[in-house]
Amino acid sequence: FDNVALVGILSADQMLHFPDFRASERAFQLITQVAGRAGRRKKRGRVLVQAFNITHPVLKEVYTNDLRSFFQRELKERNDFHYPPYKRLIKVTLRHKRPETLQAAARIYVYHLQATLKDRVLGPAVPGIPRVRGYYLMDVMIKLERNPRLLTFAKQQLREAEQVVHREQGMSGVRMRIDVDPV
Repeated sequence: FDNVALVGILSADQMLHFPDFRASERAFQLITQVAGRAGRRKKRGRVLVQAFNITHPVLKEVYTNDLRSFFQRELKERNDFHYPPYKRLIKVTLRHKRPETLQAAARIYVYHLQATLKDRVLGPAVPGIPRVRGYYLMDVMIKLERNPRLLTFAKQQLREAEQVVHREQGMSGVRMRIDVDPV
């Protein structure tokens, strides 16, 4: 990329609205990396960033190259909203070929988990891609304190909730995929 003098980033703030707690981090990294492609060698480069909300803190931090402020703000938000590195996450994806069966199973699953894990259980929610290879999907997210005994207890509750769902009439075909600390 020796002769790149101008880099344009369109709708830069759209990356910030992706439903993932790491969206700001990814946007900061990607915009900074792309902007770094302009002005190699002897030519001075220019970077044009187009956004709907130019006052967003991440865009300001990219513009001023203020990694320290970004880092501090991001860590505070993650602590405030109970995300890693302060909490552990467990993502459970339920799937079934019939959406009605899946929705009923997800309600039973969450009801069982909330009885013991309380407000640590979020969902069920339809993911961004709601259907894969003929199977409908629902996600359940669990946020846990960093405590090994609590994690062991939560895993036991997940197994029990799965058994409760599978004992229900017509729900033995509902599958659950558990992902601890999803990336």
